[in-house]
Amino acid sequence: MKVKLALLVAALQVLVLAFMAGQREWILRSGAPLVLRTAPVDPNDPMRGAYVRLDYEISTAPAALCQGEVVKWIKAGDYYANRSLRDRVVYAALKANAHGIAELASLSDTPPASGPFLRGRVESADLNGVRVRYGIEALFMHQEAARKMEAMSSQRVGAPMDVTIAVGSSGIAVLTDTAWEPLGITIAFDRPPPRPDNDPQRWQPQPVTGVTVTLHNYGDKDLAIVDLPAGQSFRLVRNARFPSGHYAWAKLNSTDRPTPRAEDIIVLKPRATHSVHLDLTQPEWWIVDTGKPGSAAIPLQKVPSSDIWTTSFRIEYAPLSAAAVRSLPHAELIRHAPVSSRAFNANRGVD
Repeated sequence: MKVKLALLVAALQVLVLAFMAGQREWILRSGAPLVLRTAPVDPNDPMRGAYVRLDYEISTAPAALCQGEVVKWIKAGDYYANRSLRDRVVYAALKANAHGIAELASLSDTPPASGPFLRGRVESADLNGVRVRYGIEALFMHQEAARKMEAMSSQRVGAPMDVTIAVGSSGIAVLTDTAWEPLGITIAFDRPPPRPDNDPQRWQPQPVTGVTVTLHNYGDKDLAIVDLPAGQSFRLVRNARFPSGHYAWAKLNSTDRPTPRAEDIIVLKPRATHSVHLDLTQPEWWIVDTGKPGSAAIPLQKVPSSDIWTTSFRIEYAPLSAAAVRSLPHAELIRHAPVSSRAFNANRGVD
């Protein structure tokens, strides 16, 4: 009897594996293609073999995008209740932006009535939103391929990776391809003024006052960027992966940018860079407290000490549309998809 039971269990396991393999192959052949933006993280785990661990922009769903029962989950606010939510099935409705990258439209406990979506499971939840995994967070490869990926990652600092997936009708996704964006972005903070030796606060972090933003052409072809006067090709965007912050850039929704000129177009040869300095003490970079409607804008340096570590932003290179630069030289070389820097807080902390 025990032998028969063991054989039955083994047979069931084989059938499950065969079903999963067949399902994966079917999705690869017939699934709808989508492109997600991500960045690779530490690629070598000896317990699981060589792989690249992927962290997607859609992996964090802010509270504002949660719907259905998910809204009740995050409003519970109880630590133990939130722990019990782990592995609950959720559905991420997606929409493609103007650059063909799929973005999160909503997260619910039921699939959307129409449009593309991914089926995922809750990793963690709190009042700020939900962290989700979709089963496509690990890109397995041979050891040598993983080492090459790790080396390329270190050579393309600040460049995002785009991952193509195939999605089945039930929302299950399978990785099909990866591609590096040729344009990367890095930041370097202005050095703070020295403090006297007798200052008891001399070892404490000082607020960020300015940043040098550098755009890198990591590709093998020329590409062009738009560098508008006074750093107006850049935006200060709140770090979506740190949603507890309640400050936003005062000019976030402003469309008041100058008409680009021929001299604003910079052609970058392969491996070339272009740097721009942003003085974050100036009013054009001030922020507002979204939790206090009507409050005055303040510089990052004036953020209250209680909010310093949670006030987290990224510098985003946000080029103008193709229509806006069509008549300018080298317009065909311009990259129009935005790229964002690493996140930083008001006290120079970097993610």
